[in-house]
Amino acid sequence: KLATTPRDLTVEGLPEYRGYTFWSSDFHISPIADLKDLFKPLGMNIIDKSLSGHCHLKKTCAQGIKVLNKQNGINLGRCPNQLRRDIFSAYVNDPQMRQVDAMLCNHAAGLCEAFMGFNKSLIVIASTRFEIGRHDPARWKLWNQNLRAIAAHPRNVVAANNLYDANYVKYFTGIKDVPVLPNYCAYTNAEYAPRKPQILIGPGRGINDQLHGELQRRSKTSKFTFARIRDLYKHFEYTDLAQHPAIVLIPYQVSIMSIFEYYRMNIPMFVPSPDLLADWQLKYFLMDERTWDGVFKKKPRKSSIPQHPESTIPYDPNNEFNAEAIKYWISFADFYQWPHVVQFSNWDDLIRKLEAADLNEISRDMKKYNIKMKKDLVVSWKNIFHRMFKGYEPAKVQPREQLTDFDAATKAMYGVKVHGACTGDTHFNPV
Repeated sequence: KLATTPRDLTVEGLPEYRGYTFWSSDFHISPIADLKDLFKPLGMNIIDKSLSGHCHLKKTCAQGIKVLNKQNGINLGRCPNQLRRDIFSAYVNDPQMRQVDAMLCNHAAGLCEAFMGFNKSLIVIASTRFEIGRHDPARWKLWNQNLRAIAAHPRNVVAANNLYDANYVKYFTGIKDVPVLPNYCAYTNAEYAPRKPQILIGPGRGINDQLHGELQRRSKTSKFTFARIRDLYKHFEYTDLAQHPAIVLIPYQVSIMSIFEYYRMNIPMFVPSPDLLADWQLKYFLMDERTWDGVFKKKPRKSSIPQHPESTIPYDPNNEFNAEAIKYWISFADFYQWPHVVQFSNWDDLIRKLEAADLNEISRDMKKYNIKMKKDLVVSWKNIFHRMFKGYEPAKVQPREQLTDFDAATKAMYGVKVHGACTGDTHFNPV
């Protein structure tokens, strides 16, 4: 029986945990690069077997990985339940896996379904809408059931790296405790040092052409020069970006790793107000990656599954036609949560605020906030380590007891019977 440990992520003065091992087979290189950077001084190790198409940039492409690959990792393939069994069979006695204490699932969050038979903590951190790979309504509902079971386990964590996705998970699952564990992105190793004239328009892709044109026309009567990042740089180093005076955001998403990076480099950011951004979304659908329908070039009026009955959030997050719903949900975007990000209500207001701004002072204030934010983030992770590892030696010192029969293992861990068909689980004690 596993003991329940505190879920408060703010307690200081806990025992120190070091030497534990995490496994990641992620499809996005940046969140894991960030955690590796954060965990190393804390004495934690991440086995990074990346399935991302950009893994070569970090030299983390999966070597010697079994069963999982770039084709089946996000949606678990043509027969998900068989793949879950195959993964268990391939790894249940694997020497490297026996030394692992916890599984990290960022992008895609649903990959943790494949590890439910293992006696290891599961850390699900949604870095985009969590139904990635589960777009069929029936499979999304099944994933919600399993995610609730994962969240109910006292040594697991279901979280998000941004407030939008934390509330999105709550809306569809009814899970009440979904902490926000933001990425820190100190790996940029760059700091604000303005010496170039252009104000950048970011992020690096997805800039709406019409809005870009409006800004360029308005700028002709100002003293400022604006340039899209990719118009200036085919390839850039973080230090290149940090040499520009500021960044104006015209976002294609509500949470983007590059925006975390801009903030950690202390680059002053100017963003459209929630009212303006909601107006742009209705007119131009500029954040087409806010919803999975948008990614697939469709404009949704509602979600394909209903809100969980235990959720009290008032608006459907996948309604792209209701101004109030859009404004409500985009208010959770990262750039509205952080201090010292300047909002503008139209292009004239942007120019006025740029003229009045002390950009160096804004950058200094961002730096102060970053120092505090990292301290708080480390405390949060130390509390998570306490929840997961209290009473356990690292698995490389004392391997966890592990049932070797898949059905017995998933039932023992989560009260779940995985069906013989390609999809479907029975929860004996549904939560």
